[in-house]
Amino acid sequence: METAETQKIREGHKHSLNVRWDELDANRHVNNKNYQGYLDEARMRAMREWGAPMEEFADKGFGPVILNLNLKFIKEISYPEEITIESDLVLTSPTRAVFEQKILLSNGKVACQASTEWALLDLNRKRPAKFLEVLPTV
Repeated sequence: METAETQKIREGHKHSLNVRWDELDANRHVNNKNYQGYLDEARMRAMREWGAPMEEFADKGFGPVILNLNLKFIKEISYPEEITIESDLVLTSPTRAVFEQKILLSNGKVACQASTEWALLDLNRKRPAKFLEVLPTV
């Protein structure tokens, strides 16, 4: 949700994938550690499709730093489910942003809600960079 202090700077990215058998736990549901992997991959694909691949940040001397992760597990994910991860990027301060993400089941129900707060570190100065100065304009 946007407030006076936040600004949605990228939105509406969708990434779909099929759950693999080896991602299940003993109860035949996706092991919770794999949720984070799904969300990480969706974030990297979103940044790439928004014209800001992480390799380019590294080449320019910037590195992503995760500051806070929050996952809310709502429904179990089973094999052979096809899931879709929806991602938005919200600026919360000049130097911090939050990826707001949802993992959706094939029936459209939300399996997980997640937020990942992060910063882009200027590796030369060892200081956070201002997102809007580093991200390419849309």
